[in-house]
Amino acid sequence: MNIFEVVRGEWGLTREAEFRADPWYIISGKQVIDSGFGKPPKEFFHKVLPPGVIVPGFVNAHSHIELSCMKDKIPYGSHLTEMGSIIQAHRGQMTSQSIRQAAVDAIHAAEAQGTFFFCDICNSTEFIRFLRDLPAFNGNRYLELLGFSSPSDQQRIVAAKQLLDIDATFYPTVHSIYGSSPLQMMFVREKARHTSVSIHLLESPDEIDFQQDRGRITEFLKKIGQHVRHTEMQGRSAVEYLHSVGMLSFKKLLLVHLSAARVEDIDRLSEYVPHSAWVICHRSNKYLGIERTNWETLKHSPLKMLIGTDSLATNSDLSVLNEMKAIFQEGKVSEHDLLRAATWDAYEYLEIRDNRIPHFLFPGAKPNIVSMSEAPAALVLGAA
Repeated sequence: MNIFEVVRGEWGLTREAEFRADPWYIISGKQVIDSGFGKPPKEFFHKVLPPGVIVPGFVNAHSHIELSCMKDKIPYGSHLTEMGSIIQAHRGQMTSQSIRQAAVDAIHAAEAQGTFFFCDICNSTEFIRFLRDLPAFNGNRYLELLGFSSPSDQQRIVAAKQLLDIDATFYPTVHSIYGSSPLQMMFVREKARHTSVSIHLLESPDEIDFQQDRGRITEFLKKIGQHVRHTEMQGRSAVEYLHSVGMLSFKKLLLVHLSAARVEDIDRLSEYVPHSAWVICHRSNKYLGIERTNWETLKHSPLKMLIGTDSLATNSDLSVLNEMKAIFQEGKVSEHDLLRAATWDAYEYLEIRDNRIPHFLFPGAKPNIVSMSEAPAALVLGAA
C-alpha cells in the first residue's frame, strides 16, 4: 500500500517567503516529505486541493498560554503594573480546570489560523507539566522565575530545581530585570547557558526609570512588598546590567519586546549578542499604550526578528497570522520579512526540524497576509 499522498495546490510559499503558483507536496501522515512547484514527480498520482494558499506553519515566539484565562479582564490602555495587579487579583479566584480549558481553547483557535509552534512562558510548575502532557501543545516551555526579593526568589528557585529533577525538557528563565532577582539570574545562567533563555526587555520606558530606583515599576514593587535596592543594577542601563551578570551568554537568546530600546541599547545588543533574536508582540504593546519608535534601528541591526503574541490578557488571540496582519498594517515591515520571521527564520533560529513542520491550506485565500487572515479555518495537509 502506498503510504504517500501527493497533493497540488493553487498557491504556495517558497523558502524565500514568496508566493508562487502550482505548488505540490508529498505527504506521509502530516509530514511533508518533499515539495516543489510545477508538475509533481510523474511516478506519483496526485489530487488537486481546493483553491487557496498553502504555507508552512507559523511560529509564535512568545506567548503566555497560561494567561488565556485573563481574556477581557485587563482594560484597554492599562499600564504594565496595573496589568500585574489585575492578574494577581484574578488568578487566585480561578480553578485549575478553567485555566487549563482556556489554554486549550486558545491553542486550538491559533491552530485554526496556522500557528503550530509556541515558545511559551509559564509561571507555575503545575501548568508547565500540564503543557508537557497536552497533545495540542507543540513548542518550547520556559518556566519563568519571579521574585525580586527574598525569600520569594529563593522559593521559586527551589521549585525549579525540583521540577528539573523529574523533567529536563523545559528551560528555566527569568521575567525581566525588575521581575527576577540577581540570585535568580545566577541560577538561570548556570542551568540554561547551553540552551535557551527568553527575557522581557525594555518593554516600557518605565524600565529606564527603574534603573534609577524610581518610577511606576519601583512603586509597584513597593506595593507588593518586593522592592529592594539591588545595588549592582543601580544607575546602569538594562543591557549593561544583563551583560555584567552573564544573562546575555546563552546559545539562544530571545529578547522580548525591546519596544523602548534606545539607539544605544540596540547598539550594545548588536555588539554583545548579534546572534540573538528580538521578539515583537505588536498588538500587546499597543493594547498597553506602548508606542514603538525604533522600527528602523532594529530593522538595520543584526538581531533576528521573530513574532510573538504575548497573552490573551493583552491580545485577542494567539494567532501569528493576525499578529503579522497588524504589524503589516503599520507600514513598517514588508510582507516578505514578516513571513520569513514567522516561518523559515523562526525554524532556523529555534532549530525546528523540517519533519516537525505541518503545512496549512487557507481555503479560498489569495496570496497575501490580509486575505489569509480572512479565510475560513486553515486545514492541515495530511490530516484525516
